[in-house]
Amino acid sequence: MHIAGIRHSYERDHHINIVCFKSKYPDQFWLFCNMKILLADNRTVTIRSLFETDKDPLYHYLQNLSPESRSRFGPHPFDKQTIDIICEHPDNEIQRFIAESESTTAIVAYMLIKQGMIASDQQRYAQRNQFYEYDTTVTYAPSVADAWQSSGLGTAMHTIIETELKRKGIQHIISWGGVQSSNIKAVNFYKKNGYRFIDFFWHDGKNNQDMVKEIG
Repeated sequence: MHIAGIRHSYERDHHINIVCFKSKYPDQFWLFCNMKILLADNRTVTIRSLFETDKDPLYHYLQNLSPESRSRFGPHPFDKQTIDIICEHPDNEIQRFIAESESTTAIVAYMLIKQGMIASDQQRYAQRNQFYEYDTTVTYAPSVADAWQSSGLGTAMHTIIETELKRKGIQHIISWGGVQSSNIKAVNFYKKNGYRFIDFFWHDGKNNQDMVKEIG
């Protein structure tokens, strides 16, 4: 299948240069996306979709997150069986993206985009009489390896993903399960990327915040 090369340049925060290899078929962007990013610290990563062959590297990535990072990122369990199922049997409603270090080929970031909302978020928002259309709403769960946090990688991946979500007609991005109020780094990440605070809620013994970005 023919893959067309498209170059993008973003000048937010770290002057990130991006090369994007994109399918000539508009609806298949995610399947074929392959973007090389040069960060401000001169480290290079490739951003692409998660493949079946990534099950061992993804498991290794998740197991090597610090206990604090693991406690703040929970879209699914991290056991080997779950990771194998995720990679071998992709969910049609969830797009999964990774950043791969050019120097080590290790996964250094993992992000999920789900069409619509997860059930617990939808219920919580509905209790506030806040409703979002399934077709124009996605839910977002980001994670970055501890050694790569504050490098600009998270913002770069968010910028790329948001650009394509806009192209697809998405109007709202919702933080997956909210964000823990004590996770100052994550709260600042969302604020920096244009998310607005919705409300506090208590879950699992922790104070959390719902945050939403309007991009439509």
